[in-house]
Amino acid sequence: MLLELHSHTSRYSKCSVCTPEDLVRRIMEKGLQGLVITEHHYLWTDDEIRQLKRDAGVGEHFLIMAGQEVDTDIGHVVVYGAKETIPERIKLTELREKFPDAALLWAHPFRKGRLPEIRQLLDENINAVEIISSNHTVQESCLGLTLWHKHKFNAVSGSDSHHVDTAGLFPTQIMHPVENIDQLACEIKTGHCLPFIKEIPKAGSNIVVTEVIFGTKGEDESRSRIIIKSMKDEEKFNKEKDVCKIVGDLREKGFKNPIFRIPKIIAVDDSNREIIEESQRGKILAELLPRVSLKVGRLYVRMAAQWLARLHKIKTEGRYDDNQLLKEFKRLDGYAQRIKVMPDEFVKIFSGFIDTVKQKEEELFSRVGKELVYNHGDYHPKNIIIGQDKVHDISTLFVSVIDFDNLIFTLPAFDVGYFLSQFESQLGDISKKYDKDFLKAYIKESGRDDKDFIAQVGLFKLRANLSIGAYLIKVGAGDSPAMHKVIQSSLESKTKYLHNI
Repeated sequence: MLLELHSHTSRYSKCSVCTPEDLVRRIMEKGLQGLVITEHHYLWTDDEIRQLKRDAGVGEHFLIMAGQEVDTDIGHVVVYGAKETIPERIKLTELREKFPDAALLWAHPFRKGRLPEIRQLLDENINAVEIISSNHTVQESCLGLTLWHKHKFNAVSGSDSHHVDTAGLFPTQIMHPVENIDQLACEIKTGHCLPFIKEIPKAGSNIVVTEVIFGTKGEDESRSRIIIKSMKDEEKFNKEKDVCKIVGDLREKGFKNPIFRIPKIIAVDDSNREIIEESQRGKILAELLPRVSLKVGRLYVRMAAQWLARLHKIKTEGRYDDNQLLKEFKRLDGYAQRIKVMPDEFVKIFSGFIDTVKQKEEELFSRVGKELVYNHGDYHPKNIIIGQDKVHDISTLFVSVIDFDNLIFTLPAFDVGYFLSQFESQLGDISKKYDKDFLKAYIKESGRDDKDFIAQVGLFKLRANLSIGAYLIKVGAGDSPAMHKVIQSSLESKTKYLHNI
């Protein structure tokens, strides 16, 4: 069952502005099966609870129980199963001794930056730790989550609601049905309880990426979501921190927009080498386009192009790295090494593409090296999220972009060519319906309508095809239909565009 384990009312908790009736009704609306009212140093009587059920108009199926939150030498502890009010501050050991059958929950132990010792979290006098709470910041709840996974103590979540808006926000999942506070105490003490969250792995190589979804849905049908990026390698973590600074700057300069967004960096945790950022509710563009009408798809693609043009128009303090071209040539040489396992005909074709790209990039950077901007570096339909803040309100439609790990200071055509190449690779014939819409919308938004820019896009499309081809070889698909399509696309780009550079 889903229960709210931590809530306060204005009747007996001076810090609360939520009436008992409003609390009960809101938690019912959230779809929970019951709650525990945990006033500060006060235990509701059975008669008061029966009257509250009548006043709130809830049936017998909805469970209302009484616990209490008390002040102790380790902070606030919620008590489930004591038969009397605990009127004043008490030591944890005395509390345990006086109420041996009760379940004791350490409430919001991480709030205000507090870092409990591991021995405290594992203290046998404590039956559970509230790791998720509205009285924690997101970073503090993430710390609780990390320590819970590492040390495997018994954990729950609790809204600690003092206002109707937070009522039922972070319930706890109780493994087996209970009918009263004593049964609930038994479930907590035996560890038959879990915080109500979802943890969804998104990636896992040098960076472990996990999406965490907390609690129940809000009025807009959405839940609180975050992305946690964990890194073991210190050098990689430091690089990610540098990227976070740039992303934060870009966000402040134009992407806190209701329509065009970059997820907010919530926290950088040096001690655990974790970066926490907000997660976006929505679907990736690559998943949406095969499912929607042509009209809707064109709208989404235009929004993606406008987002990119806005990124490229932002004035930044970035500068061209003199070693950038050398790094680029090193990557291209890596592709050349990888294709050596292919038949001679393939090697000859790809080697020609690589030599062409090297030559044209060198010419281009020497000629227009002052026209550089920050590029996403991995701009493709699987990194573009289309969402809607309110389910039934199309005016809340937005586009957000994730994964800035490959952020690069280069020519704007880099991202455009990369997108078109990946678009074709990921969605095949579907991309042909939209690629002109993308390019047209980008040009209109950016004002870069000239033959030189289009030629640059062709160059970087060819450059991206080399990356895709090298990847296909790596995964054993070097002679697949996908590879033949990459070669054909590359030949078209070389023939159509590169003579203009």
